Amino acid sequence: MDRIYAGIVAFFAGLWPGGDAADQGAWFGYVEGEYVYVAAETSGVIESLAVTRGEAVTIHALLFDLDRDKQENALAQARAELVSAQMNLENATTGKRPEEIAVIEKQLNSAKADLELAKASYQRASALQKRNVVAASDLDRRESERDVASAAVAQRMAELDVARLPARQAELERARSAVDKARLAVERAEIDLGERKVTAPATGFVEQTYYLPGEFVAAGAPVVSILPPGEVRFRFYVPEPQRASIRIGMPVAIFCDGCGEPVTAHISYLTSSAEFTPPVIYSLDERAKLVFLAEARPDQPTSLLPGQPIEVRLRDE
Repeated sequence: MDRIYAGIVAFFAGLWPGGDAADQGAWFGYVEGEYVYVAAETSGVIESLAVTRGEAVTIHALLFDLDRDKQENALAQARAELVSAQMNLENATTGKRPEEIAVIEKQLNSAKADLELAKASYQRASALQKRNVVAASDLDRRESERDVASAAVAQRMAELDVARLPARQAELERARSAVDKARLAVERAEIDLGERKVTAPATGFVEQTYYLPGEFVAAGAPVVSILPPGEVRFRFYVPEPQRASIRIGMPVAIFCDGCGEPVTAHISYLTSSAEFTPPVIYSLDERAKLVFLAEARPDQPTSLLPGQPIEVRLRDE
């Protein structure tokens, strides 16, 4: 891309008034944009593209979205598992279900009724035995039935108390852990679903779109490039004899056709390796000269567009 821009620069440099500007302390170059390349974090098929080239977008505006059937199904499953885990925790916290407790209560009431009947039968037999109407063995049997009925009541009461108790602490911890895990799965599924809609990370102009709806895009592959306002830099080539006198931070003025007042900037980068003048831009007199790539950044946001040829000159501050 740099070579292409360099070729454009050379063409315009030849047409520039005062084409020998390089001999007068000027260097030719071009404007380059600092693009923001927007990609999806996951792969998928592009469902829709919400922007077109050259369109102005604001931060957080929708750029494109990917197919989302799998993510929606995963979210629905995660939510169902969370509900199940919460019900298990509630069940472990409150003990048995009301229906189960009701059954035990009915069994307890029946056992109490049997106990009252056994007590009454024992009392009658005891009174008759005092008058020698019943044998002692019959009294012993009824006393035993009374004791068995009393033990049954005690057992049912104990079962009812246990049924109303929550689960053991270890079981409760496992149930709580399952709820936390299910809740995290829901959050992860919501994030995965949200990532299918990709929004603009910055305000600017859509420079290029690289895919169309229906095409598959891999994770991390740029789909849209955005040029934020003023996010440009100036690239130019400094001849080898002048390289030693140039340093980072020096002020420069940027000129271009029809631009009016020059744009002020400061040199921000100087390459450490030399290269021959690109073949499409050098003249017969300069074809063997070595040049160094340099960059400058504007002091204020500028309306200059990427690819635009420029002339760069040193200036005094």
